[in-house]
Amino acid sequence: MKACVRYRRGRPWYSGAISRTSFRAWLDTPEGCEAVDDIASRMRFAFVARARAARRLWRQLAAAARDPQVAATIQSELDSYLGRVHELAYAGGLPRLSVDLHRIVVVPRVLINGAVYGAIASRLRSDRAFASLEGGDAIRDFFIRTLVGDLDAAIAGTMPSPKRPLAVGRDWISIGLDNAFVWRLPLLNEPSWDGHHYVLEWTRDPITRAVRKKAAAAVEQIKASLPLLSRIERNEILRRAVYGA
Repeated sequence: MKACVRYRRGRPWYSGAISRTSFRAWLDTPEGCEAVDDIASRMRFAFVARARAARRLWRQLAAAARDPQVAATIQSELDSYLGRVHELAYAGGLPRLSVDLHRIVVVPRVLINGAVYGAIASRLRSDRAFASLEGGDAIRDFFIRTLVGDLDAAIAGTMPSPKRPLAVGRDWISIGLDNAFVWRLPLLNEPSWDGHHYVLEWTRDPITRAVRKKAAAAVEQIKASLPLLSRIERNEILRRAVYGA
């Protein structure tokens, strides 16, 4: 299944297309069925209306995904993604340790992806090609979720480590990525966006081989401590990161 976001040359890139396979899978969800049925209800010849409605919705979605203004907006937000990791590293309440004056902070993916989802949704709301989709909020939500999911997967594909870090802004580098830790139980139909980045502060003091070794040990220490957090404690960490103390 072709992703709509790829990571190359040090940044995520938007392809201008969305997978038809993922669209077909969405059609089988309650939201997809409702969107197609609503369009089909306004068509003649009921026995073929649903198939025609699905094709029409796909053509509209594919055209909106290729729209130059939509593409420019999306690419702008993709370029800001790693900077959001940088900003969240300073959020209060996130688990952290210090290694030779370099802070190591856990940045949950749900915070990063939630921020980029909101930013893209807000900016595309005023775009005519996107706002006029017949599927309404359901198809728009599907498109943005798919986009954010592909973006998250593209970043994860870089497999950051202490030896091969991923730069996230001016002052931080990702030195590891957890794909499975559960920070919250999502509401119905919400993406879970489990896991987090381990980001290491980039200071004037050089990150030597010894620092990298200590950083790797610190990551293991944090990794061992996180499962001890209760569900309430995890929710409180997320709340403080978003809203402050």
